[in-house]
Amino acid sequence: MIGMIDGRTELKPAPAASVGDMRQLQVLDVVVSGEVADLESGGYVTAGTPLVLRQYLILEITVMAAKIAYENAAFVKNVVNNVWKFNFVGFYNGWNKFLKEDTTQAFVFTDRAKDASVVVVAFRGTEPFNMQDWSTDVNLSWLGMGAMGHVHAGFLKALGLQEEDGKDTNRAFPKDAPNGAAPIGKHIAYYKLREVIRDQLKAHPQARLVITGHSLGGALAAVFPALLALHGETEILGRLGTVQTYGQPRVGDATFVSFFRAEVEKATAFYRVVYRYDVVPRVPFDAPPVAEFTHGGSCVYYDGWYDGKVLPGDAPNPNYFDPRYLLSMYGNALGDLLKGAFLWTRAGKDYREGPVSLLYRASGLLVPGLASHSPRDYVNAVRLGRIAPKSLL
Repeated sequence: MIGMIDGRTELKPAPAASVGDMRQLQVLDVVVSGEVADLESGGYVTAGTPLVLRQYLILEITVMAAKIAYENAAFVKNVVNNVWKFNFVGFYNGWNKFLKEDTTQAFVFTDRAKDASVVVVAFRGTEPFNMQDWSTDVNLSWLGMGAMGHVHAGFLKALGLQEEDGKDTNRAFPKDAPNGAAPIGKHIAYYKLREVIRDQLKAHPQARLVITGHSLGGALAAVFPALLALHGETEILGRLGTVQTYGQPRVGDATFVSFFRAEVEKATAFYRVVYRYDVVPRVPFDAPPVAEFTHGGSCVYYDGWYDGKVLPGDAPNPNYFDPRYLLSMYGNALGDLLKGAFLWTRAGKDYREGPVSLLYRASGLLVPGLASHSPRDYVNAVRLGRIAPKSLL
């Protein structure tokens, strides 16, 4: 369904340096070696000589990785290897002890097979027709995790929670997977991905780790490095370059945010991208005493025309149901529908939307903010958005 809403798979190279775009966040140089044409001199570069062929914004790579994470393993592998010309490492399913099935999916890739400069982990998000995923997003239950604070129980279970024990963190989420924690042939997401990351960082001594995800995948991308910090995985965290999430729901309380800031963000940047009135970043609610979930990181907020700014706190209408935003939300839904129909005339054919995408946008007229959750708008925001450089400092 998400592929029908937005079928784009190609990465867009970083634009020439210009004032007010998102390239200040980071640029990845994709370097290849070998005898390849030197386009400037007209000759050839000898084997082993590095040549920078492509540059991509890290945001471009993370938003596209978060989008294709919804596809099956064969599709993801083909895109990474043959479309992006990167190096596919693996696609992994994670066992959920409480639901007794694989509920978590993620894939790992590097920018090249040898001497990579980046290792990327992308978690799959909320599947459109999976009610278990949606109920996980809006669930208000959490679990005490000691110094880590209170964390959304559903997200912990998706990563590999062993016991719902709010008093004994080691019993709830031990540092190492207990024997028999998953059936033979199955893997627990946190432990498996941690093992893969260790191996990749060892194989690529200069590489930095990047973690991303959209929706539920964004929540897992935020909780995963916090668990690494809880378990004292300083070597991995020391190589963490950035965490970038899209349409991420809240994952914990104020103590979790403080823990994350002190243990994870001290050496890296956490960017939480929100498009307009997307409903998912506004759940679970931050409405004491009913619920005390709160957001962390830097909120990169885009309005309906992809004008962006970095907010010190939450996005407007943080709990979705504020009646003061009602007219604006419906107006935005209508504006998004019209924009979807005609944006391509200004931005180019890559932004032409088909009937499935426009029909999905029309659903926002019934439930404002639902259509704003589509990965399409997050891709558009990264590619077309502008943001003042001073707000990134």
